[in-house]
Amino acid sequence: MQRRPLPLMADARQQNTQQQQPALQPSRIKRNTACTSCRDAKVRCNPSSNADQPCQRCAKLHLACVVDKSHKRISRRSKIDELVQEIQSIKETVGSASSTNLGHPPNAAITPSTEPAAERLSIVSPDGAYSQPRQHATAEPISTRVLEPPAVLNTPAETIPHDASCEPSLPRTLGSYPFSGDDIDFYFQKYFDCFHLYMPVVRQRDPNKCFETCPLLFWTIIYVASRRYAKSASLVPFLSEEIRRQVFAALGESPLTLPTMNAIILVCSWVFPRARFTSDPAAVLSTATANAALLLGIHTGRGGHPEYSHGAFQNNYTDEAATYTWAGLNIVSQSVSSYMGLPPVGALFNQTIQNTIDGRTPFHVPSGFRIILECQKFCNHVNKIVLANLEESDGVSAHIVQVLEDEWNIVQGMICSERADDLDKFNALLVRLQIQIFYMMPTPGHSPEASKQLILRTYHTASSIIRDAQELDSKIGFLGHITYPQMRSLLTAGCVIFKLLRSTYMQFLDQKLVAATASDVVAVCQRMSIVEADLTMRLATLFKTFLDLYHSSAWGTTWQGEEPTASRFPHRLGAGVTYDCFVRWKSDSAVKRVSHPQQQQTVNPPTDGAGEETDALLSGTLPDSLAIDWTFMDDFEWTWNSPALAPPVTLWHGMTR
Repeated sequence: MQRRPLPLMADARQQNTQQQQPALQPSRIKRNTACTSCRDAKVRCNPSSNADQPCQRCAKLHLACVVDKSHKRISRRSKIDELVQEIQSIKETVGSASSTNLGHPPNAAITPSTEPAAERLSIVSPDGAYSQPRQHATAEPISTRVLEPPAVLNTPAETIPHDASCEPSLPRTLGSYPFSGDDIDFYFQKYFDCFHLYMPVVRQRDPNKCFETCPLLFWTIIYVASRRYAKSASLVPFLSEEIRRQVFAALGESPLTLPTMNAIILVCSWVFPRARFTSDPAAVLSTATANAALLLGIHTGRGGHPEYSHGAFQNNYTDEAATYTWAGLNIVSQSVSSYMGLPPVGALFNQTIQNTIDGRTPFHVPSGFRIILECQKFCNHVNKIVLANLEESDGVSAHIVQVLEDEWNIVQGMICSERADDLDKFNALLVRLQIQIFYMMPTPGHSPEASKQLILRTYHTASSIIRDAQELDSKIGFLGHITYPQMRSLLTAGCVIFKLLRSTYMQFLDQKLVAATASDVVAVCQRMSIVEADLTMRLATLFKTFLDLYHSSAWGTTWQGEEPTASRFPHRLGAGVTYDCFVRWKSDSAVKRVSHPQQQQTVNPPTDGAGEETDALLSGTLPDSLAIDWTFMDDFEWTWNSPALAPPVTLWHGMTR
């Protein structure tokens, strides 16, 4: 039998409760629903005492505080439905202006996937703005010179400002070179259709406004577009020299403006065609620009941070523009560090970059751009660990490389879901090669038998990169618009293949298949060429010469007694394999020249402009590698000292050595 409380005790309890109620009333407003940001983060939402102000968390993190009772926390099952609603909202806002300016029909209807999105660990799905992969129009094959324009690339949900009422471009003049308004519109259209996808830092499409804001950025956009779509053969060399002069002149001005930084990012992404192997300007430009961004507080992701806005350093940029610029600087700085074999630059990949990767920004960031950021962030992580390991030994432990590779497998599974497109997967594959390349730089005293399987896996990754690059080129004209860091990654893959071609590992591989893959490397390099005798064409000549040298029975047998390891440049990180490859080829050429002095009399006549050797050069049993114009490797100490009494060898354009 349950006891009833005594009346006196009940009255006293009720009186105490009434006395405590005024003291327990909170100063903040009570509401039945948390804001969407706090609900998604699974944290308590503390509203402000002012109904017009955001909650405490949103105010601290500068997030949009929206209370929506119909909002559901994003989960694996509900994520796709919310993404569809977000895209529809964006299309209603910018769809009409995008159709007017780009000149192509609106994006096709998007339907949610029936499969759940991939599980993410502290990384928001890169498809946060898309519910289907980026749509690329099929591009016709493009020649290595002036190219026919491919179909317009469809990049949905872009947030670049569109102005349907913008006026036609005004004619401009750079030095003595005139540009009509139609030409300017043509080059801007080509840039945003074909190149902007790979480095989307420019937030202004209007050529007139772009010129008023920053003439250097204006001309840089035209330079990038003219690399493949120049209406005159003299345009690319002219713009390369003029922009080079203006860029280095801009570095002397302090502070650098945000549009100037974007122009330098584009130059580092599409380096001048005449750049040499190790002394291209990207290393200096990216480092100087990153320091200039720190002075402006761009690394905070805020365009006008009060702690960095003083004196001459007054900023009034948007947070979106600042975040895109800082993200682009992180990508190019880490890319330069990887292909040059240099230690990573400090202050990179801070919380601003992590927020961008995770999608914690009030503005849209394309998923492809976020995947590139995640890829370069992991490369930065790899280089730091390898550098720490190299301080104790002259090589990299295979166990450390395996741990890094397993870690990347987890990250790749999170960022490359079933909706990631081919370009995203290709960028992830480049990271895998940058990790596996350290299998070819083992510690002293390593077991060759234990390294075979690991190095063979590296070879298969390199072969997949070459094959995927050709497939992307057939779909979207990838090799015609490739960035310079991606080109250097393809060069690394080519060196891996050629090192296997001349090693003892050929007994485990199909020789015809490896030789065919090596021929694909030559074709890829030729396809990436922009102007006559540029770096990629001369690399194609280098690969072609030594491929023919390999087909010689005497030299092919000699080469297949080597181990495919790179021990001469252990402290140049992943670039050590490429450097080791070139040094070995230089030594082979020296031995060949001494062994076959009769071939020193061969004169190499000028070519037809393609930068390749003539048929007469390659007709002999042992082709003369000295016929290559080695000046593109002079900064790598690739200078040839002819033996005494040897006649000079005639090179291109009448040069002799």
